[in-house]
Amino acid sequence: MLKYDCLMYERVFHILKNKIEIGLLPAGSSLPSRINLQREFNTSEKTIRHALAMLEEEGLIQTHQRKRPVVSPNQDWRHQVTRLAVKKINAEITSDLLKTGVLLSYPIIKSGLNLCRQEDFSIPRKILDNINVEDADEFWRQTKRFVRFFIARNENQLCLCAVDSLGLEELRPAVDTMEIRSVLYEQLDDFMCILESGQPPENAYFDDLSGLYGFSYGKEFLFDVPSDSTLVLGKKQLEKLLEGAEMRYSAVYMDLLGLIAIGRFRPGDKLPSHKELQKIYNVSVDTTSKAIKIMQEWGVVKAIRGNGIFVEMDLSEMKKIQIPPHLIAYHVRRYLDSMELLALTIEGASVCAASHIIPEEIEAAKAETDYLWNVNYLYGRSPSILLGIITEHIKIEGLNTIYSLLQRNLRIGRSIPAMVDTVKTAESIRIHGQCVEALDILSKGNHEAFSRKASEIFQYIYRLVIQECKKLGYYEPAMKVYDGSTLWR
Repeated sequence: MLKYDCLMYERVFHILKNKIEIGLLPAGSSLPSRINLQREFNTSEKTIRHALAMLEEEGLIQTHQRKRPVVSPNQDWRHQVTRLAVKKINAEITSDLLKTGVLLSYPIIKSGLNLCRQEDFSIPRKILDNINVEDADEFWRQTKRFVRFFIARNENQLCLCAVDSLGLEELRPAVDTMEIRSVLYEQLDDFMCILESGQPPENAYFDDLSGLYGFSYGKEFLFDVPSDSTLVLGKKQLEKLLEGAEMRYSAVYMDLLGLIAIGRFRPGDKLPSHKELQKIYNVSVDTTSKAIKIMQEWGVVKAIRGNGIFVEMDLSEMKKIQIPPHLIAYHVRRYLDSMELLALTIEGASVCAASHIIPEEIEAAKAETDYLWNVNYLYGRSPSILLGIITEHIKIEGLNTIYSLLQRNLRIGRSIPAMVDTVKTAESIRIHGQCVEALDILSKGNHEAFSRKASEIFQYIYRLVIQECKKLGYYEPAMKVYDGSTLWR
């Protein structure tokens, strides 16, 4: 039986990368030996070698034959290419990503604050106590680490990746003086005192420092960023960073299971050929072969040499299959992470989108919702239509890119046979009714009420998904895909 051990090297990579970025493995220090890393992560030498190669590729470590890997020193190793890249930065891209950063970071930071226990505050306090306002480079790096802690405290890798991928951590202010740094440090210290005393974080006051990030001085941009930063390359780089190595053989069989579950392919139907599947999913023949092999082992499909791949089961039969939770754990975790990010940020995204949606488009969305519910019902698709109209009209490109990913990840839910219900239930009826109500509110031009309703809907769905995953035994294996506490501890 195939396992998801192939994901282990990524898990090791992310844990070690996070330890380096937050200073637990400081610059110049040696990593544990390969043997010790094997023991620590309970995995093979091949997995450790793969993870270390990824760290070296990102410039986080340096390796030498017969020596332990060393964390790359904190030097200006990127600055030569950076100075060339500075001239290429597009002010519109930067502005767009700053807006995306605000809309994403605020609700995620607020959620992270709510999750903090009193003892957790010792970590941001330690970061703050080590800040030196006289060292400008280190000051801005550490203040961003301070903020990043509260994002990471959500223990959601996708949330952290979405914010990190914007490249804002790489920005340096256009205006930087000792006085500005001293004022900001005092405000951060006051903020920590408020948190440590148990007061609500809303009691803290911060000056508006957005003016520090002016886009240009004369004709030259004053940001110091790497040449491969999202701030330079824009949407394509953001998409690349978000997608990562998402498409695996398990993603192929999960999607095919979902299409069979909703009746897109019925018993006796012929699936696309291996060549067609490679084109659809942009994967190799090895990947599609593994996916079909797994589905054959479960009896879902039958491959006839020279004739094709045929569906053998319908949804009712598929629900009887005892799918080992570890085989879909990665996708369940991706689904849970996506639903949480959606629930946290949908209110701000909806406000941004609402003003761009014209009445004819609202009526078209209502008609589609009605048709898919009353005439062509396969499963509850009303939330997908609602998210679709919101995503389509988010005009901030960075946020639109992230929401396009979340829209795709929403489909993971219908890829898990036991979670697909082709019969209307009390929950699906309630969710459909709320989606219809949200579109009615939008048609009346009440954008704030629409955004609140959208937030209410996706928060409710997120709670239901957690509940269902626990009931099916998927939740615990999904939580073991990566240890969320290593993102911030």
